[in-house]
Amino acid sequence: MVPSTTVRRLLREVRELSAASSNPNPSFHAHPVSDEDLFEWHFTLLGPPSPSPYAGGLYHGRISLPLTYPLKPPNFRFLTPSGRFEVNREICLSISGFHEESWMPAWGIRTALVALRTFMGEQGTAGQVGGMEASENFRHVLAKSSRQWRCDGCGGKTNEEIMRDWWDICREKGINVGEEAGLEELPEGLRLGFKDQIGKDEKNNSTERTIPSELTGDSESVGNRDISDRNGGAAPVAFKGTPSTSDSARTNPLSEPLAEASNAASGGASRSSSFTPSSDPQGTSNQPAVASSPVARPITAQSTTTIPTSQQPPPATPMLDKAISGLVLALLFMILKKVLYNPNVIAYDY
Repeated sequence: MVPSTTVRRLLREVRELSAASSNPNPSFHAHPVSDEDLFEWHFTLLGPPSPSPYAGGLYHGRISLPLTYPLKPPNFRFLTPSGRFEVNREICLSISGFHEESWMPAWGIRTALVALRTFMGEQGTAGQVGGMEASENFRHVLAKSSRQWRCDGCGGKTNEEIMRDWWDICREKGINVGEEAGLEELPEGLRLGFKDQIGKDEKNNSTERTIPSELTGDSESVGNRDISDRNGGAAPVAFKGTPSTSDSARTNPLSEPLAEASNAASGGASRSSSFTPSSDPQGTSNQPAVASSPVARPITAQSTTTIPTSQQPPPATPMLDKAISGLVLALLFMILKKVLYNPNVIAYDY
């Protein structure tokens, strides 16, 4: 069910944009398609003035209003070819449903059409949803032919017939009519809305082109990592995952000899790799100091040999004591056996 506040708002805007208005705008005409459907509108728009290539053109389009209007913005699409907007495709604007966060309920259809006419004259539509690029001469040709474009939903009238009838109404109200009507001043918030959207696009583009500092080879950051490594501190890791053997040997020529020496000392013990620099001051002090370079060098993993506590051999002293005790007991047993069971001993009977 449509809220009553929405219906009252739409009826008020119908009066403001009809012949009953005391201050009609000669730059555009808008009305609902039927009295039964107040959420579907058609509009006819006078192109922006010279030097715009749309000067003298008359463009027809549709406005689709949501059921929650004016809390949510309308959507716009052009039906007349212009070379500026794609035909019958919704346009991405800061006042359309693509950007509900920038819409203000105080704005209405009249304010939106003023902004749409201003936005039509702006340049740089590449990448915009609903926008298109065309040569200026082609847009001039479309501007001339747009006056004879017909809309079946508006009684089969051409754009020129619709606007001439509307201009007669404006003259009766004392409004000056001219096809070179200038662009109107936009509300402050609406102007900022266009600028904010352009700023967001520029910010997104600059963010996509920005290269992380780890990949740009910033000399200061590389130098700080080298100093941290020499002091035995934890240096930041510039990559994720385990580096390959070829990459490790190529980026750090000392890693391979150190790894071989570590294997020889461990005697085949299991090795574990860590991404933190070695904390052995002797091993790090013998390495030459690496000067900071504008080329980024990823920090390679250094191999350290560790023996788990559960696999370490027990101390040798207890084992030696047990061995000596065993030998002593064995000797005592042999002596007793010789003494008690000597066959040369003669037993005498009494």
